[in-house]
Amino acid sequence: MKKVLFTIAIVAAVTTMVSCGNKTAKGGDIDSTEVADSIVATAPAELWTVEAVEAQVRKMYDRLNDMDKNGIVNIRQLEDEFCTSYYLGLRNAISKSLTEAMGDDHMFLGDEEGYRFFAGMGTPLEIETVKADLLTGDMAQAQVRFKGADEENGFMWMELDIENGQWRVKNFDQPEAFGPGGYLKIMQDFAGEHGISYEGIPSPKGED
Repeated sequence: MKKVLFTIAIVAAVTTMVSCGNKTAKGGDIDSTEVADSIVATAPAELWTVEAVEAQVRKMYDRLNDMDKNGIVNIRQLEDEFCTSYYLGLRNAISKSLTEAMGDDHMFLGDEEGYRFFAGMGTPLEIETVKADLLTGDMAQAQVRFKGADEENGFMWMELDIENGQWRVKNFDQPEAFGPGGYLKIMQDFAGEHGISYEGIPSPKGED
């Protein structure tokens, strides 16, 4: 059901933009606090371990559960705390474009549902296992298995980079919700299709 709602939301956002004359914004609101002087900062040796990746993922979900316990899960705030500057810059570019075209960006970015954190599950989310691999010296992949409030099971892939002295999430990938390539690819494709420029936002390693 959530997958269907997510698809409808994207279609609705695209349809509305077309009806508004495909109005788009060139560039996004990229705060200086969000963009590192260097994407991969010099990191202490203890960060370059699978244990450090696992600890950061657990920290992120501890934060999510703490928000939930206090009444509201703020997806934007979670992204700002735990995602890379490239992810945030691209998100901001899309947000600015949709807000100018529609007056609202929630239909695309899905703040209310929070797919990219919840793996289609409700809170609180208990992490059962985190399996991390260091793909290179500054990039990692985490396979996270969850148990939800109703004892249901969930799964999420994440890609992370070292930035500003900590591991930060570059991409959320749950095939049932996002399809091939994960949430970052959805944002990249949407930006490309609608002329939303995110030039100047540093690209992830391995991309042109």
